[in-house]
Amino acid sequence: MGGLFLTRRNALIGVLFILLSITVWAGPKIEVWEVGFANETINIIRDLIAKDFTPKTGIEVTVSVYPWEGMFNKVLLAMASNSTPDIIAGAPDHLVEYGVRGGVLDLKENFGAARVQALEKKLYPGTTRALNFRGNTFGFVESPGVITGYYRTDILKDLGMAIPKTWNDLQTILPKLRAKNMNAGWGFGGINAGPEWGSYLMMRQNNGGWVDGESYKSRLLETNSVQGFKNYVELFTKHGMPQDGVPFQMFKTGEWPILMENNTFYTNISLTAPELNGKWQVDLIPGTLRSEGSVSHESFMGGSTLGIAKNTKNKEAAFKYLEWYLSDDVQSKVVKLVPEKIRGAMLFSGNIAATKSLPITENDRQKFYEQFNVSNAFSYFPGGAAVQRELNFAVHNVLQKKIAPEEALKIADKNTVQELSRKQKEYQRYIEKLIKK
Repeated sequence: MGGLFLTRRNALIGVLFILLSITVWAGPKIEVWEVGFANETINIIRDLIAKDFTPKTGIEVTVSVYPWEGMFNKVLLAMASNSTPDIIAGAPDHLVEYGVRGGVLDLKENFGAARVQALEKKLYPGTTRALNFRGNTFGFVESPGVITGYYRTDILKDLGMAIPKTWNDLQTILPKLRAKNMNAGWGFGGINAGPEWGSYLMMRQNNGGWVDGESYKSRLLETNSVQGFKNYVELFTKHGMPQDGVPFQMFKTGEWPILMENNTFYTNISLTAPELNGKWQVDLIPGTLRSEGSVSHESFMGGSTLGIAKNTKNKEAAFKYLEWYLSDDVQSKVVKLVPEKIRGAMLFSGNIAATKSLPITENDRQKFYEQFNVSNAFSYFPGGAAVQRELNFAVHNVLQKKIAPEEALKIADKNTVQELSRKQKEYQRYIEKLIKK
């Protein structure tokens, strides 16, 4: 009887030991909030995590996805209640805002410049630069967005026209297009978002700018900025480009055989207009000839980015996940799997090497690579979104209220300076902490 008791006791002790071992040796768990992706795409990422990342590292990962609408405020509320996930997605300006408020980690400070820079080298620099604010690195680009050029090569060939390399080239052929009841247009994601989106990129192409994010100084009245802005609005006021229309429909019908659009437009037109296969291609957005003789094709860049929450309890695990997820191998797999598993879908990766795996023509892959590589996001800083609107208002004032470009920029500059002063005071306590660090 005593022996049986001892046997049972030993067995019980053995079970408890196993359970304790499982508890003690279980790997860390991290939570990721993604934004803007389709559920099907997230399932592909989850599957790769389960088959590759977790077995290799012992780190369990929970991935949730949310819509863009309301995401910024959702994260701010989570920061206030100390309930953020380990990894947070958002637009580049969102990550900078979170970082300045103390909500996401400065990656270089926490993981070392060498590890951060090693990962940054794998990613397109345009958004990466925007995520570096006053010496702090708040995140990495996950999926970039950029305005590039779409061209109906069948129509241009019939008309004896080449793809315009510069805005001057475009201005030359616009009268010929209009003579055929055609034109060139602007869009953003297939929906006409108005002509405002192009003003910033034309200012940048002309060596101008909007705001210096480091000094908090407006650049709107700099000579190069004014000239770039004038060049842009004159496309509409002087050269007859349309201010409205439905970009997708206009491109499909051939009414706009030249279209400046977001890279996501590629998926839309490929899926819904297969009859146009072989009749169009991607190329760089027209550029500005600079005084030294070079042509700048710089474009507006945005997209989704990833940062690590300040209150994470698993910093190292979170960074290991980013190193794995944003690696050449994993991102190349993701961009291949998305169109294989989701009809008509496509994912553009912030990883440079993954561009080679996009299931599109060699020409289009190369042109997307070139456009991503020469483009830049806005210089982000606290309150930048409010100031950005002033530039959009300036375009509106010229096109709708017929105000001279120089006067429209003066109004925008005045309001910008006021907004910058207000935001500087509001965020001074945060900025001082960043500088001291």
